[in-house]
Amino acid sequence: MTTVTTTQELDLYQPEKFQVLTGSGNAGFCTAWNQPHTLLARAPELAEKAALIGTLYSSQGVNIIVRNLARNPHITKLYLWGHGTLSNTKFGTVGQEVLKKLWSDGISEDGVISDTPFKLEKEIDRAALDKVREHVELIDVSGQDLSDAVDAISAPSKPYMEPAVFADAELEEPDTFPSEQVGWTVRGRTVTETWSRVVERIMRYGTVKGTQYGSQQKELIGVTWVVTDEDPAKPSLPKEWPASLREVVGATNEAISEYHDVFMKPDAPDGVAYTYGNRLMSYPVKDGTLDQVTQSIVKNLQASPDSRRAVATTLVPSIDAFSDEPPCLTQIQTLQSDGKLHLLATFRSHDIFKAAIPNAFGLRTLQASITERTGFELGSLQITSQSAHIYEADWDNAGKLSACSFWERPLQKLQEGDADPRGVCVIRVENGEIALDFNGRDGQPLIQFREKSADRIVLQLSKHELLSQSGHALDIGIQLARAELAIKTGKPFTQDRPLPL
Repeated sequence: MTTVTTTQELDLYQPEKFQVLTGSGNAGFCTAWNQPHTLLARAPELAEKAALIGTLYSSQGVNIIVRNLARNPHITKLYLWGHGTLSNTKFGTVGQEVLKKLWSDGISEDGVISDTPFKLEKEIDRAALDKVREHVELIDVSGQDLSDAVDAISAPSKPYMEPAVFADAELEEPDTFPSEQVGWTVRGRTVTETWSRVVERIMRYGTVKGTQYGSQQKELIGVTWVVTDEDPAKPSLPKEWPASLREVVGATNEAISEYHDVFMKPDAPDGVAYTYGNRLMSYPVKDGTLDQVTQSIVKNLQASPDSRRAVATTLVPSIDAFSDEPPCLTQIQTLQSDGKLHLLATFRSHDIFKAAIPNAFGLRTLQASITERTGFELGSLQITSQSAHIYEADWDNAGKLSACSFWERPLQKLQEGDADPRGVCVIRVENGEIALDFNGRDGQPLIQFREKSADRIVLQLSKHELLSQSGHALDIGIQLARAELAIKTGKPFTQDRPLPL
């Protein structure tokens, strides 16, 4: 951190972590995605006019600005200069807009800055914040070049209150983590293993929104979950789950058995408009009904094992377009590869916590039946839940399940069955270079890389998206760093072994 002699003693909030430059003036100068050192090199006079010079990278920086202003109440003007190329990008403008909104509108009772999703740290005292907003003038000089912006700085130094120091912020886990919003892939061997991961993703990343029923939900859009090894005749159900939880989510042999008919029988029970089996195997057509499983899926597969026409739908547009309860499952399709028959199901709407486990076992049972009738091996079950949601009433149980299944479980390395399906990396050090052979899981060589630095190979792996699992990618990054360190230190390198330092 660069320090210039100042006429006022400055008290900075965690300066080793949130670095700012200090000068001899009485104003604050806040840039947006512009390095303060670079600005001082271009305009050295800035240090004579500003007491604090820092950059605002994100909304979180607004907390630090408020803390530093409250600690230094002789600073009565804050100049905002968002003039650079990055200052006007989507990321560069976020923090600026939050800062402006705080000054113009303040915060709500729960600390949220008006018209933004940003919540100010609860440790910042509201009364002190109000004084800062009242006495510190926020001046936007983004439209000026640097020299004009610096010339405009003029600030008195009379303190408007006693310095205010707030307790350090305690980390508050947000209700929802930021994410890519649309398009998720989750894999597992069994239905409940894969389902548990989907529940955890929804609870961590799901958007909180309303429903057509008046309640709230957490929703992820476009979740594709793949079950590879479930035997529908012998359901793999977690015995460690409480009986009450297994009852709620349908993870019992009784629930799965009762749900069997929903997919496997063409007749709807009395008083029920339809079932999935009814729509799949007794689909209403002009001259009666159609068994889509037999006439479309099985027939097309028997005619050609490579058929892409083995499709069935549950939607009847003339009925469902006007219905308050159209089918959640809208389509199934089967495709084979290497003699294995895969079933692909699409849900327009999917109650993950209470319905998805019975749904998955019903589909798996139907898949096994089609496989037996067509002579294929049982492949993977892929379910795409376009609206994968958990209702508000189930958040507590879903949160406890996620904590128990993921966050509170002991850390463990990847097991043999968790190997990346795309391949494995074999890393060596040869002739002063890092050699990485990317092979198929059967050992077949696929591609080779030779570089002097780990960074270069990481870029190659990333560019070609060769690794499918984050755990695998992180491990390979560790091995590559060890290999580069081995070259620099002259130590022998063996993959997956610590260096003998």
